Amino acid sequence: MKFGDEVRNNQILFEIQTKERKALPGLDSSGNFGTVSVLSSSEGFINDLAFSEPGGYVAEGETLCSIADNKDLMVRVNVPFEYNSILTRGRKCTILLTDNTVIEGSVARILPVVDDVNQTQAVLIKPETGRPLPENLNLIIKFLNEKHQQTFIVSRSSLLTNETQTEFWIMRISAGDMAVKIPVSKGIENDSIVEIISPLLNVNDLIINEGAYGLPDSTAVEVVK
Repeated sequence: MKFGDEVRNNQILFEIQTKERKALPGLDSSGNFGTVSVLSSSEGFINDLAFSEPGGYVAEGETLCSIADNKDLMVRVNVPFEYNSILTRGRKCTILLTDNTVIEGSVARILPVVDDVNQTQAVLIKPETGRPLPENLNLIIKFLNEKHQQTFIVSRSSLLTNETQTEFWIMRISAGDMAVKIPVSKGIENDSIVEIISPLLNVNDLIINEGAYGLPDSTAVEVVK
């Protein structure tokens, strides 16, 4: 047996001779007295091997090898505790690998321990794929917290706000080529787009995308096509 070998469940990995057997050299070497067989507890492959040559001395409690099983592989995510309410066992998520492959996953276990410094809670994600994934791989986990359908979205640069970010508006070009200030309520947003909850906008509305900051209400503009 060597590092990287695949093993089966209940396969013999090591045979250990006790001190009593060594103390009785006259015993038939084919006998089982004083010999302990160490069996594999699961299938997988050897990812850590402490003894690769026969005749080594094994101390009590010493680890002989470690077996990695891709079927039991979990992804550990340290989640800030304020998001604890959106994480429930079985909740679906998306896993983005570094090779741009996307696979599905689900929350398998939420550990009842919070890091006292970072205030994060460890969550174990089960990848739902038959593809073998290596250990210690960096991944991006995405959870869908909220979903809206048939909403109006504008570019983030179109959304204007005051200094305290308590009021938001856009500049819409009305009939007669006039830029009108339209107060809005925003919803879901990211770095590039913002959802407009109210008022109801039309897909044919002309929204000033750049240069509208500081533009007074009801300013005459020229549309260049």
